[in-house]
Amino acid sequence: MKTGHHSRLTTGIIDYKQLRKVNPETARLAVLEYLKTNHHNVSDAARVFSINRCVVYDIIHKEREGDLKDRPRTPKRQPSKTPSQIEDKVIEVKNQTGYGPKRLSRHLEKHH
Repeated sequence: MKTGHHSRLTTGIIDYKQLRKVNPETARLAVLEYLKTNHHNVSDAARVFSINRCVVYDIIHKEREGDLKDRPRTPKRQPSKTPSQIEDKVIEVKNQTGYGPKRLSRHLEKHH
């Protein structure tokens, strides 16, 4: 049998995606615990959990930040977002009139 880093047998494959569906923080903790036991071998951890090395590095960075929770998916900046006052007015008029988008748009242009 050959020796070297490619001939190393892994103990099994853990489905990271299934763990993540149950609890993302716990899935990340599992990867971090595995990294501690295998001398921080990122490639081996990625192989065992069937994920990319980039994902492992992201988990390591999240640990350094001190927060293993999911980040919000909304963008930090939204320059073209409608101001909240206008949103509130549109919702108010829609609830009063029951109009659809096109008719509501014409109504707002005409009366407000």
